Amino acid sequence: MIPFFSKNKATALLILLAFFSSCQTGTKPEDERSLKIVYTDWSESVAITYLSYVLLEEHMDYDVVLKLTDVETAYNEVANNEADVFTDAWLPETHKRYIEANENQLEMLGITYPEARTGLVVPAYSKLESIDDLKNYPHPIVGIDAGAGVMEKAQAAIDKYSLPNSLLALSEEEMVEQLGDSIKRRKEIVVTGWEPHWIFARYDVRFLEDPDNIFGQREKIYTVGRKNLEEKHPNAVRFFERMQLTEKQLNSLVYEIRVSEDPVNGVKKWMEQNEFVVNQWMKNLTKERKKIY
Repeated sequence: MIPFFSKNKATALLILLAFFSSCQTGTKPEDERSLKIVYTDWSESVAITYLSYVLLEEHMDYDVVLKLTDVETAYNEVANNEADVFTDAWLPETHKRYIEANENQLEMLGITYPEARTGLVVPAYSKLESIDDLKNYPHPIVGIDAGAGVMEKAQAAIDKYSLPNSLLALSEEEMVEQLGDSIKRRKEIVVTGWEPHWIFARYDVRFLEDPDNIFGQREKIYTVGRKNLEEKHPNAVRFFERMQLTEKQLNSLVYEIRVSEDPVNGVKKWMEQNEFVVNQWMKNLTKERKKIY
C-alpha cells in the first residue's frame, strides 16, 4: 500500500528528490562530453588535430569542436579557457614566447612528436650549403605567416648572419607552390621549413647548415591543455598522454591528409594502416557511456 502524504509533505518530498537528482546529474552535463581544439593551418597541426578529432569522436564518444586560427590566438584561447587543447606546441625554442606568456594557465599533456626541426630549406641540387652562403644569394627567403615561430627564427638568422635577404610572409600553401615551381624549373629557392612536413616525402630537399645554431636543436611537439583539464576529462588527458608518433607515422599521416579531399578520410585511411598503434592509445579509453539516473 502506498502511504498517504499531506500536500505539504508531498511537495517537500518532490523538492528533495529534485535536489538530489540535480546533484547527481549536474556533474554530467552535456557540455562535459565536448572538447574544443584549436589548430593552425600548418600541415602537421591539421594532421594531429584531425587524428585527435576522429579518435575522440568515434572511439570516446566526445563532441569535438575544431577552430582554425593563428598560433598566438591558439595559445591565448587555451590559456583563457576559451578552448581546451592545442596539439602543436613546438618546444623548447620555436613557441617559447607563447609558453612564457601563458605558463601559469597551460599544462603539458603529452609529447606528440619527439624529433621536430625547423630551419631554412633548399632543393638538394642547390649550390647553397650554409645559411652564411645567403650573403651571395640575391633573392628573398620564402616564408609562411608572420606569427610562426620559424619566421621569428628566420628573421633572427638574417640579423645574426648579416644577410641581405628579405623575408616573404606568405601562407604555407603559397610557400610550397613556389618551392614546387622552382624545383620543376631547377631554380634556386630558399624557404622556411620544418620537419615533419610532406615536402620531405614529395621532394628531394634538405636543411641549410646553421653554424650559429639560430634555429636550435631538434625539438618536441607537445599537446598543451587548459589548466585543470583532467578534472573533467581524465580519459581525454590519458589519450593525449599516450598519442605519440614516429617520424614515419607522422609523415605518412600528413601525406594521407594532403592527398585526400576530406582530412577525416585521410585520417581513417592512415588508421587502417596503423591499427596496432591506435589500439595501444585507445586501450581502456573507448566509449564512456553517460550514466542515467
